[in-house]
Amino acid sequence: MNDFTPDYAQLADHIEAARLAYSAAEIHGALTGMLCGRTGNWRQILLEETDLDDPQVQECISGLENLLLFTAKELRSGQVPLCLMLPDEQASISQRAAAIRDWVQGFLFGFGLGGEQKQQLLDSSTGEALGDFAEIARMNVEDFGELQEAEEALMQLEEYLWVATSLIWHEAGDNDAG
Repeated sequence: MNDFTPDYAQLADHIEAARLAYSAAEIHGALTGMLCGRTGNWRQILLEETDLDDPQVQECISGLENLLLFTAKELRSGQVPLCLMLPDEQASISQRAAAIRDWVQGFLFGFGLGGEQKQQLLDSSTGEALGDFAEIARMNVEDFGELQEAEEALMQLEEYLWVATSLIWHEAGDNDAG
């Protein structure tokens, strides 16, 4: 695990080979949301309709397990920037915007699996961040052009997601004892 380096293209290939119904960004968002929501059993949730004996599924599971451990370590360390599984700058702006939207949708799904969150948590900065995430999840990727302004907007969204995810992780953890 120490030498694991997240790779978006490799993860996307594993997910496609395993015939999962998620994008690489969406599945990483879901795993991150599950970690923040303190939800276990990601395999049962994300691999519900797969043939667990299929070697390609096994390879995908191994990659996802490494990604989950890597992400959990990042969250615990408070490391910013958090490594989001998104396409690199070679991808078009619309592909990258769609991946950010997918990541956020996955995050909200995964976090929501944590069940009923304490009202105190939802009334805090976490609630505001989750509201922002809901807005991002609904964004129209067609609105992004290929202009420098769109590039800057994507970079700002990604930076916001790093910070907000760290905030959600820490505030949800503070509420574990309550």
